[in-house]
Amino acid sequence: MSNSSPRYDELTLWNDLRNGDEAALATLLRLYAKSLISYGRKMVNDDALIEDCIQEVFIQLWQYRQNLKIDVGSVKAYLFAAVRRRIISEIKKNETISLDEHSSSESYFDIDFSIEEKIVKDETELQRVQLINERLNHLPKRQKEVVYLKFYKELSNQEIAETMGVKYQSVSNLVHEALTLLRTLFPDEAIWFGLLVWFFEW
Repeated sequence: MSNSSPRYDELTLWNDLRNGDEAALATLLRLYAKSLISYGRKMVNDDALIEDCIQEVFIQLWQYRQNLKIDVGSVKAYLFAAVRRRIISEIKKNETISLDEHSSSESYFDIDFSIEEKIVKDETELQRVQLINERLNHLPKRQKEVVYLKFYKELSNQEIAETMGVKYQSVSNLVHEALTLLRTLFPDEAIWFGLLVWFFEW
């Protein structure tokens, strides 16, 4: 999958932001707000907090724009990482926020997967897809986050590593572990070709 045009556009906006273009900041917010909100909802059930965190990230981008790196790599990954850190910071400060097993930053993320719309071609595949969903939803939370960022947010392994603050090899290992677990369901069926393409084309 080629991301050359969107990547060029976001880097142009990034450089315009660094040079004091307030419209570039607004455009980046418009481009990524929805994705950032949906990502935040996988960590905490508090839309007001999520929106405050996103707003604070963008305020700081503007305030410290002259100190931003020229070679940011992926603006999308930078924003996901910044919002992720901000939300985790707020969670740690506010013990009244309802979370499951929030003993470490690894366990903040959670999601119930439902990928029917992505791969079901007819009704006969529904049962198999339901089994895949069930297996996905039993993955450890770190693997869930990697799968979510790769499937639903279309981040590359490098971008996922930047977002989660882990090494590239750790992401590769998590993807491999998730695929190995899922492969036990349908080791010989054609449905696996589609799943492998979706996982590795980014």
